[in-house]
Amino acid sequence: MLSLGPGALAAGYGLLHRASVSSTMDEARSHVMASCDPCWFVADEQTVGRGRHGRNWTSPPGNLYATLALTSPCEAARAAELSFVAGLALHGAVSAATWLSHPRLAIKWPNDLLLGHAKVAGLLLEGVQVQGRFAVLVGFGVNIVSAPSLTPYPAACLADVAQAASRDAVFAALCDHWLAAMAQWQDGFAATRAAWLACAHGLGSRVRIRPPGGEVSGIMRGIDSRGCLVLDTADGERTFDAGDLFFGD
Repeated sequence: MLSLGPGALAAGYGLLHRASVSSTMDEARSHVMASCDPCWFVADEQTVGRGRHGRNWTSPPGNLYATLALTSPCEAARAAELSFVAGLALHGAVSAATWLSHPRLAIKWPNDLLLGHAKVAGLLLEGVQVQGRFAVLVGFGVNIVSAPSLTPYPAACLADVAQAASRDAVFAALCDHWLAAMAQWQDGFAATRAAWLACAHGLGSRVRIRPPGGEVSGIMRGIDSRGCLVLDTADGERTFDAGDLFFGD
């Protein structure tokens, strides 16, 4: 049965579960227009799920589709840091539900979770201004029993390696790992950055990034104090705040 983790329940988080919605992000957006309470939105399937840059997110039944709605969690200038909080929460939750750990289970900058070299989960962060208040929507999509094909990056599902893993178990763990990651972040981004780097995929390896305007290759050194990707390139050290990341030449 789908339910909040005990920590999230004690902290007063809400949960709305629907059989089918356009997207959990849309449901959460409607919620923050009317309420200040933190609330999780989960759907069995999405008819118009979306990922980064408006890409379609295939959403068949059996996988986890969830969005957390937060009102006034931080200043708008720090909102991007919450993607790293979400990445740590997701990594911790999937690890707890499957017993997988780094490096087999790793975070790919800026917002994917990898199983080996294949994407098993993704994140989407959106900021919303609501009647003078700043809200953040944090979307999670986890491939539990199925994965899409013909994607720009290889995809996998947890059932490939952990048949006992369930959507409900991953969700309950995610709720409580979010609280732990959020508490760590509230003491400053430095601790979150260090924890994220310990779970990251590809440090020290050659990568290619496609920011707006072209492709750049180099050695991945990590992230800076703002969460930007740091690469050693032929032109020296460069940082990137956005772009699609690929590994290898």
